[in-house]
Amino acid sequence: MASQAIGVDIGSHSVKVAVIQKKGGVSRATRLFRATLAGDQDMVRIQGALKRAGVSGGPALLGISGRDLIIRYTHVPPVPDWRLKALMQFEINEVSDQTGDDVAADYRQLELPVEMDDNTVLVALARNTWLSPRLEAAKSSGIKAAGGCPNSVALFNAYLAHGTWKDGETTFLVNIGRENIDMAIQRDGELLFARNMSGGGMVLTEAIMGTFGLKEGKAEKNKVTKGDLTPRAQARYPDSTTEKIANAMQGAAGQLVSMIQSSVMICRAQTKIADLNIDRLVLAGGTARMKGIREYFADNMNAPVDIFDPVAECDLSQLNPEDAAELDGNSSDFAVAIGLAESMLSPTAFRLEVLTAKEKKKRLFSQRTIWALLAAAAAVVLAVMLFQTRASDIEAVQASNERLEATFRTNEKIQNRQNKAADDQEDSAKRAVTVRARRIPGAFARAVTKALDENHAAPHIYLEQSVLESLKTSLDMTGKPAGTRSSGSDEERAKNVHEQRVWPEYKVRGSVMADAPSPGQTLQTYYTRLEGAIKKIRIEGFAVQMETTGLDANRMFQMTFTLKAPEKKDQES
Repeated sequence: MASQAIGVDIGSHSVKVAVIQKKGGVSRATRLFRATLAGDQDMVRIQGALKRAGVSGGPALLGISGRDLIIRYTHVPPVPDWRLKALMQFEINEVSDQTGDDVAADYRQLELPVEMDDNTVLVALARNTWLSPRLEAAKSSGIKAAGGCPNSVALFNAYLAHGTWKDGETTFLVNIGRENIDMAIQRDGELLFARNMSGGGMVLTEAIMGTFGLKEGKAEKNKVTKGDLTPRAQARYPDSTTEKIANAMQGAAGQLVSMIQSSVMICRAQTKIADLNIDRLVLAGGTARMKGIREYFADNMNAPVDIFDPVAECDLSQLNPEDAAELDGNSSDFAVAIGLAESMLSPTAFRLEVLTAKEKKKRLFSQRTIWALLAAAAAVVLAVMLFQTRASDIEAVQASNERLEATFRTNEKIQNRQNKAADDQEDSAKRAVTVRARRIPGAFARAVTKALDENHAAPHIYLEQSVLESLKTSLDMTGKPAGTRSSGSDEERAKNVHEQRVWPEYKVRGSVMADAPSPGQTLQTYYTRLEGAIKKIRIEGFAVQMETTGLDANRMFQMTFTLKAPEKKDQES
């Protein structure tokens, strides 16, 4: 574990750099630097800002947020690490296909306080077109970045190192930047949920711009100097202009509250913690300094609100006067940067290193192969030295060199076998998905047919035809092919089922006999009894949905059964 690390938070408006040293369990901040980007994330500006920080070396982590970051949650059964790696690589490839862009990714399993059959894995993905230039800008300025890390995870690591909480307390951490919001939920020092969303303090600025017809710079100045989010019942405004600004901002602040509340609901769904409630809200970021924001969130969230001070437990004695002045009253702005550094230093941190595939290969090479090259080079140097001093030992040196070269070749073969095994594991994971996609339609059809058979004791009801569609062929009641619906190879159709684009559909047509005393009531009674049986069906975790029609002029009716797929995951959640 490193004794010093660098956190680089590249926001939409500024760059913040934190250099943290760890000694004896105490964190010492030796650099807390901020540079404004003038609203432009041009790589030349970013590189210039990092050079002005005067920081070099590593290890370092870059914060990731905004639209170019995707945080997903996937539920997998308990599997060996190699199997989990293959499954996650399949998930990453799927996202890359959906976005049409190469992505860098990392993942880690969450330790949730509930008993579940499956494990919940957090997967963080970033577009290479966004991440690579920033890693290169850091490298060009002399900073050795190990990769990227979601700001929400860094916020949690900062709180883990420098925050306080009570046993069993569920804390909602919110970093409100200029254009993005990073959120994390923790309990007893364990990360339960992380999310990033577009928004942030800019929505308040835009509200002032819209109300008063001001340009962005003027509206931002009014927000900082006159903005007040104190609930109206508690507020005391010095003049009418301040009151109008407050009214405009409070309307927009409701959007921030809605984002937080929706995140709590998503967290409940992802973690399966049905009774999850927020005990305390902790704010960070520039917007956290807004007057009245604590009272506003406390009033709307029904929970106490604190402002996070990430340097409260830090040794600041080594800071230069400029950094100390920058920190005065603005310490919560550095929560993400400090959390990025702590991610590299703390053994208990929730560590994610989002790195491009190219950089991962370089790191693998340096970790597993370069030692063999160094050993071979050392052997050559040793051979030369011994030849110059003791000619009698040349044969022994040559034999040693040959052994080292043989060891190198052996390690190279092992490396190749490991790479092939990883490829085979990935192919196996893909085949498992294909098999599952082919298995589901048949199981679905059998379950629905069984439910129809077991509930067909109703008088006056006659089932005339059933058709299973969305497969390669459809079947009528005689079992003969009735037509085609889906096209493409088996692999393509299986992929469609897995991605929830094509699902099997089972249609049943029937009629109510002419001697039925009350055709409509007879049909409704049949529907009610059958629906009770259908609701009990589960096909590998999926439910079955039943849609019905009423009687037509010929006393005919139709029932359509489909697999009820899980709701699509929000890519930002």
